[in-house]
Amino acid sequence: MAAQEIVSVQTRYAKQGKSLCEAALYGSKQFVEWQHYPRNDLVDSDSGYEFYYHSHESEGMPNGEHGHFHLFKRSTNTPEKFHHLIGIALNQQGLPVRIFTTNQWVTGESMVDAKAVIKALRGFDVVTKGRAGPIARWVSAFTKLFYLEMKKLIHQRDERINQLKVKVGNLPSVLQSKKHHVITECKIDLLNRLSEHLLVVN
Repeated sequence: MAAQEIVSVQTRYAKQGKSLCEAALYGSKQFVEWQHYPRNDLVDSDSGYEFYYHSHESEGMPNGEHGHFHLFKRSTNTPEKFHHLIGIALNQQGLPVRIFTTNQWVTGESMVDAKAVIKALRGFDVVTKGRAGPIARWVSAFTKLFYLEMKKLIHQRDERINQLKVKVGNLPSVLQSKKHHVITECKIDLLNRLSEHLLVVN
């Protein structure tokens, strides 16, 4: 179950005296702005799913946030093509506090409509071993626990882009506009969600 998996991973790190965001640096002693963790991203070559953790310069980060995960689906036939699924922001304590969608220029993705993104998100599952294993399990479980919120944001992303297209006059200008970075976002409460799900189980 997704809630139990998340609790298991975060409890494991807590016993080691680590937060989730510290674990997401994979042993790096310094957190460098814009650098990907892991450096070459965590890629499941069998499924085409991948993700990485990073942060922007301090002035560009929302107050209290440490960094965020970016999740992707890469085409298995043409690996150079990929699309962004969702962003997951963590606070300084390593708890997720916000999920969001981004504009095309942010990641250089091949934009696809909400239906295709949601289909890929629904099956998100990265399997790997070693130090990255628990992080991969946490991220995969998180997409299940907050799937409905993510689905709503992705639909709203397309709606917002269409609104901007009407306003600006053409789609390419919207997708490359530096005025629009995060397209849709919402705050989340992991602890509350976990208590709801674990209470039902128990």
